[in-house]
Amino acid sequence: MNNKEASINEVDELVNRAQLAINDWQCSGDGDYVHKAYANLQQASIRLTCSYQAARSKKSELQYSVIGDMLAADYENLDLYDTPEEALNEVKDFLKAGDIVTVLEMAESGWQPYIDTDSLLETFQDQAYDEGGEASEPWNDFITSEAMTAAVAELDNALNTVLKRWLDKYQAEAGWYQETGKKCCYGFDGTDFIRL
Repeated sequence: MNNKEASINEVDELVNRAQLAINDWQCSGDGDYVHKAYANLQQASIRLTCSYQAARSKKSELQYSVIGDMLAADYENLDLYDTPEEALNEVKDFLKAGDIVTVLEMAESGWQPYIDTDSLLETFQDQAYDEGGEASEPWNDFITSEAMTAAVAELDNALNTVLKRWLDKYQAEAGWYQETGKKCCYGFDGTDFIRL
């Protein structure tokens, strides 16, 4: 089970079912409802644990790529390999004795889009002005006033929560790799690599 399969909605639904079962138990005194609540909470806990472990193992996965003078280094389309050794073996045939190459450690990007509520409100203000002209100024002033600071923060949180759930549901991950900053240089002697 991956992080996407253990979505927030599924866990929320299991917790809600457990709460309903507890309510039914409190009203009826029937112990079966406690068992139902326990089962739902246990399943929610398992899904969260699996999701957490999948996210941890995914974040720890590294890939490696090789660049060098004799290799066409297209940083947007680097070939990725599971180990530095595998990356070096793949480029051996393109090198001659004396060439130097660099193995780059790469990690999957954790980037996720977010909604910039301030920019969104500016768009709304532009729309309001296009629709109402100067008559829209009181509305525009109101939504950007200090009195609306908490409401804007609430909107920001709500919109980005919905966006995150949507991204998780459709598994819309960045999917690209970025350099971690760790790199090792190797010299090629015609047969093997020597770490420099």
